[in-house]
Amino acid sequence: MADALLSASLQVLFERLASPELINFIRRRNLSDELLSELKRKLVVVLNVLDDAEVKQFSNPNVKEWLVHVKGAVYDAEDLLDEIATDALRCKMEAADSQTGGTLKVWKWNKFSACVKAPFAIKSMESRVRGMIDLLEKIGGEIVRLGLAGSRSPTPRLPTSTSLEDDSIVVGRDEIQKEMVKWLLSDNTTGGKMGVMSIVGMGGSGKTTLDRHLYNDEEVKKHFDLQVWVCVSTEFLLIKVTKTILYEIGSKTDDFDSLNKLQLQLKEQLSNKKFLLVLDDVWNLNPRWERLRTPLLAAAEGSKIVVTSRNKSVAEAMKAAPTHDLGKLSSEDSWSLFKKHAFGDRDPNAFLELERIGRQIVDECQGLPLAVKALGCLLYSKVEKREWNVVLESEIWRRQSGSKILPSLILSYHHLSLPLKHCFAYCSIFPQDHQFNKEKLILLWMAEGLLHPQQNEGRRMEEIGESYFDELLAKSFFQKSVGRKGSCFVMHDLIHELAQHVSGDFCARVEDDDKLPKVSEKAHHFLYFKSDYDRFVAFKNFEAMTKAKSLRTFLGVKPLENNPWYDLSKRVLQDILPKMWCLRVLSLCAYTITDLPKSIGNLKHLRYLDLSFTMIKKLPESVCCLCNLQTMMLRGCLKLDELPSKMGKLINLHYLDIDGCGSLREMSSHGIGRLKSLQRLTRFIVGQKDGLRIGELGELSEIRGKLYISNMENVVSVNDASRANMKDKSYLDELIFDWGDECTNGVTQSGATTHDILNKLQPHPNLKQLSITNYPGEGFPNWLGDPSVLNLVSLELRGCGNCSTLPPLGQLTQLKYLQISRMNGVECVGDEFYGNASFQFLETLSFEDMQNWEKWLCCGEFPRLQKLFIRKCPKLTGKLPEQLLSLVELQIHECPQLLMASLKVPAIRQLQMPGCDFTALQTSEIEILDASQWSQLPMAPHQLSIRKCDYVESLLEEEISQTNIHDLKIYDCSFSRSLHKVGLPTTLKSLLISKCSKLEILVPELFRCHLPVLESLEIKDGVIDDSLSLSFSLGIFPKLTNFRIHGLKGLEKLSILVSEGDPTSLCSLSLGDCSDLESIELRALNLESCSIYRCSKLRSLAHAHSSVQELYLGSCPELLFQREGLPSNLRKLGIDNCNQLTPQVEWGLQRLTSLTHFKIKVGCEDIELFPKECLLPSSLTSLQIVELSNLKSLDSRGLQQLTSLLQLKIRDCPELQFSTGSVLQHLISLKRLEIDGCSRLQSLTEVGLQHLTSLESLWIGNCPMLQSLTKVGLQHLTSLKTLGIYNCRKLKYLTKERLPDSLSYLHIDRCGDLFRRKPINEKVDIWHREKIEATDWELQQRKSVSPGPDSNLWQAFSEAGAQTTIASLLGPEMAITTNQPQKELLALKLGVLEQRVLQPPLLPALIFPDPPLEAIMPSCLLIQRILRASWLLNLLDGLVPNLFGEVISSLALLVTRDENR
Repeated sequence: MADALLSASLQVLFERLASPELINFIRRRNLSDELLSELKRKLVVVLNVLDDAEVKQFSNPNVKEWLVHVKGAVYDAEDLLDEIATDALRCKMEAADSQTGGTLKVWKWNKFSACVKAPFAIKSMESRVRGMIDLLEKIGGEIVRLGLAGSRSPTPRLPTSTSLEDDSIVVGRDEIQKEMVKWLLSDNTTGGKMGVMSIVGMGGSGKTTLDRHLYNDEEVKKHFDLQVWVCVSTEFLLIKVTKTILYEIGSKTDDFDSLNKLQLQLKEQLSNKKFLLVLDDVWNLNPRWERLRTPLLAAAEGSKIVVTSRNKSVAEAMKAAPTHDLGKLSSEDSWSLFKKHAFGDRDPNAFLELERIGRQIVDECQGLPLAVKALGCLLYSKVEKREWNVVLESEIWRRQSGSKILPSLILSYHHLSLPLKHCFAYCSIFPQDHQFNKEKLILLWMAEGLLHPQQNEGRRMEEIGESYFDELLAKSFFQKSVGRKGSCFVMHDLIHELAQHVSGDFCARVEDDDKLPKVSEKAHHFLYFKSDYDRFVAFKNFEAMTKAKSLRTFLGVKPLENNPWYDLSKRVLQDILPKMWCLRVLSLCAYTITDLPKSIGNLKHLRYLDLSFTMIKKLPESVCCLCNLQTMMLRGCLKLDELPSKMGKLINLHYLDIDGCGSLREMSSHGIGRLKSLQRLTRFIVGQKDGLRIGELGELSEIRGKLYISNMENVVSVNDASRANMKDKSYLDELIFDWGDECTNGVTQSGATTHDILNKLQPHPNLKQLSITNYPGEGFPNWLGDPSVLNLVSLELRGCGNCSTLPPLGQLTQLKYLQISRMNGVECVGDEFYGNASFQFLETLSFEDMQNWEKWLCCGEFPRLQKLFIRKCPKLTGKLPEQLLSLVELQIHECPQLLMASLKVPAIRQLQMPGCDFTALQTSEIEILDASQWSQLPMAPHQLSIRKCDYVESLLEEEISQTNIHDLKIYDCSFSRSLHKVGLPTTLKSLLISKCSKLEILVPELFRCHLPVLESLEIKDGVIDDSLSLSFSLGIFPKLTNFRIHGLKGLEKLSILVSEGDPTSLCSLSLGDCSDLESIELRALNLESCSIYRCSKLRSLAHAHSSVQELYLGSCPELLFQREGLPSNLRKLGIDNCNQLTPQVEWGLQRLTSLTHFKIKVGCEDIELFPKECLLPSSLTSLQIVELSNLKSLDSRGLQQLTSLLQLKIRDCPELQFSTGSVLQHLISLKRLEIDGCSRLQSLTEVGLQHLTSLESLWIGNCPMLQSLTKVGLQHLTSLKTLGIYNCRKLKYLTKERLPDSLSYLHIDRCGDLFRRKPINEKVDIWHREKIEATDWELQQRKSVSPGPDSNLWQAFSEAGAQTTIASLLGPEMAITTNQPQKELLALKLGVLEQRVLQPPLLPALIFPDPPLEAIMPSCLLIQRILRASWLLNLLDGLVPNLFGEVISSLALLVTRDENR
């Protein structure tokens, strides 16, 4: 199958070998034409047998191995020809520059390109070609032995896309589908408020297709408030799944690490909302499902979860009911599905001779819909009986034993055209279930050389890539992603396996930080899948890449778009990047890098460079040597303040993205107009005076998509605006003109008005979206409202403050979206706004921040208007348009004088008009400030807010009782009389009472109501004038899941019980800031979580027969436990600042076999030794000890039973000394240890750190007295990955031996003594010291292996070695006149520098500038060393600042002395 990666490449090679430009260049280099002809003949021999080899590789492993060797040879040939073509291009550019006279003086291409050294300069071009010929001769000699036939079938023609591109066709599942839709639309659930349904079946059986069909069903969409689709894949990662759910519902995840905060956020977002959650492709399930389920329970009743899996045990673990097992399709159903894809809209009866063959092909698919569909799509373009027989009789059906790839998929792949095979195989680089963007993938294909226009075809490479992509989508190799915002696509698991099989060892991935990657020498494409959990990317993750000598792709992808930045080890840029000579794709997206090495200019093959969302400030000028570069992405580089000055040399640049580069104020004024290939330019910054002029846009005729032109105030000439030639830019879809915020003058420096300038910038009629921002002119150009000029769909006018009238926008017949804001010159909107038409197709209209707008003379209609927004228009009076028959959403904010008199909006579904008078409106959400407003509404809303209402009693007694209100909020109301009753609607699901006084009137009556569907009840920040004891049974609220009382003054006692037989759903109880609360009684409750905090008078907490899984008690200084102790099923317990709650054995914690998390914080002043023997259960996995002021040590007898403990955190315990011996030695499972803020802690040498062989993360900080860690060394911590030490200023050394080999992340900060000790006679890992010192001691840097005491490097660190080094550099007459410690320190630094100069292999390539100094000054060895040392010293400085000047002075004298010689 490797011919996909060969045939297309060979075809391209033949084209390049025949290129006249290439041939002429080769002749000038005295390379024989005959030699290239011989190379071509050898390639043809191989090409002729590829088809036969493709089929036989499944039965003959020798053939498969042969194909691998052929591929390697072709790759090498491609690299050689690309190198030749690049040199030819550079020569051509140099010649063109020399002919332009003065340009050469500015650019000096010869000098600049000298920094870019060919990686194969040692070996002549001719010898390399001969070597390839010899290799191909050897490969060709194997053809006969392998029995490969020498005939090739004709290249399949590219079929047109099928009309059935909608992959949601479902056949043979009608009954199951009806049952599923019925279940989804019902509010009935089994065993709880949230139903779970599963779809189980083997890969390719149509689970996801069926699920997608249900998800997109219109009735289902209307039924749920929220819909979320999550592709889980092979690992059920709880944090990742939770983040994905939040992302899909539009909620930002500000905290990237805390599962607790993420779940609280999710719970809040889902509260009282009916949601549909699809968990697609779940491979295995673990106990994390229960933890995910907890926040989901906050949703409204009727919420549903649908899970698809190949494993029935997943459905059982999720207690799914019902479970639908998708078996194979019947023969007739398979044939029916096949016909839909093979014949499309054509009549199958017209192809009766094909039915017999087709049915036999379908039988081979064994009832798998994916296989049937793939072959149907394959045969759609084939109408000859012979072509169908070729598929039926293919040897591929008799696949190699043990192969997991379906023969039907192999056949579909085999019949793709050669370019499509190549593009599809490349996609194997992505992880399974990765969602990829269409445009970015096409740019990657283009960079890899996979898109090749045919001669005289006239199509751009991007257009060819789009047709390839659409073809693969139509043939089911790609699928549209569900739920993800934007245009994203995925590959089915089985298709992904096929792609991996095709690419073999040529693609390598790193998807797990814990596993070192295995990279074959043959790998040409490398992808790193960034983890959600480890934001430091260590050198070891990429070290294996060095085995691949001809790597073409270095690509990184993130699991989610809104994830954080990642720290990248600098050694990747220094040691690895300069060696990747053959790179075509380089992506460093979202790494916190601040600069690139100059050696980036050596990557002459580079076509794709992505530095998006990095911290880079400036690109090196050597980037302009990359004359093959096609794509440069700099999106979101917030600190980038300038572009290279010679951008015009990037003559092949197609795509430049500088969106979100907030610090970028200017663009290069040299040569942007020369980028004739540029097709996407996201932003164009008009320069001042001698800066970039707008006229340079005139040369960019191919530019398309979106163009944002900023700093328009710098356009001072009408002629310059005319030269921009905007009228002819027919490919632009979206255009933004933006003047500066402070630009208020409508006259330019040259006397031209901004009106004249904008008039000359008339866009092409093809433009769809236009935005004009901060335009200072007094009137708009005539073309803006002219339907013969513009066919706009969207228009935004913002901040055009000098314009007093609006253009006739009603005449724009295609306009659907219109936003007008910050136009303070407009006082009246009338006839001029409508023109001769009346917004026939407008769907959304928004007016905002129109401070002087007074009148809207509604002279026209808006027949299709669906959304109307009017905000911050304080002077607007009068009425709105009366006939808004299609209006669905109306929002009016801060428009106090606007009247609603006779507004007719029969279709309205959402209304927000706080403070307005109401008329006959039917709405879902409304706020009233006066009880009289209620009578103005003929139908009640679904959501009602009552705020500062004086007569609220009448509303609550009867007026709202017969409505269908779901959500009721009562704010800032004071009850003035007693209530006869509380008549709340029985449909109520959520009730909030906030900042209300005299609640003794309302609360007792409220807890006598029967609210059968109430799910959430919250009372906060209220006042009860007289003390109140509240007791009620949950039977009155059978669906209540969340109950919270916060800041309720006057509540003294609270009793909640469940009577036998009463249904109850309460999961979460929270009581806080109730300063008068004295006792709480919970009887027979079954809670998932209970939080009680800041109740200063609380003395009693009784929980007879109650079940509580998570209990948090905070700032309840008087609280004492009752006799029953703690709930038996407790899993998490937190005690914070409860002085009377000192952990006692009598509590019975030892018996709580479910307890996994325990945190104790503040208070407990009599505790000096913790935990006591037999206090804590062996089930504990997390223990946190925080702010115990008198704690002196941990008790080894209490810890010895904690064999399951994974995490131990000790913080802010100032007296802690660990005085009781090896207290940690029994914690054999411990993975994370944190010790922070223990101000008197002096040593950890006796605690038994060396026994913690499972420890992965060790953090020690804010221990100012700490002097030593361990006697025996840290090398025994064989699992340690992360070591962080900060603000331990007296710590003298990390270890007397070496650091463990497993360490990948080292962070040291503010540990002064660790770097001030003498290096003499101390086996400290000085290599580490030098590394950390080199980056101001705070760089997270991968540890390096320490040199042994006998190595040359170690000698440089010795006293004698250092003195020898300094003597050799400075000479006897340059004695240092400082005290002895400074001498030794300086000697050490210079010793490090000189030793690294003497042994270049130890020094990263980044350290030395290009070209190497040997090439410039071959006879001045001493100067070389001095210059290198001073250059490196810039990196290392910071140890003792005042020594730096001394070193530089000494070096300067040496340089002067050497020059005099």
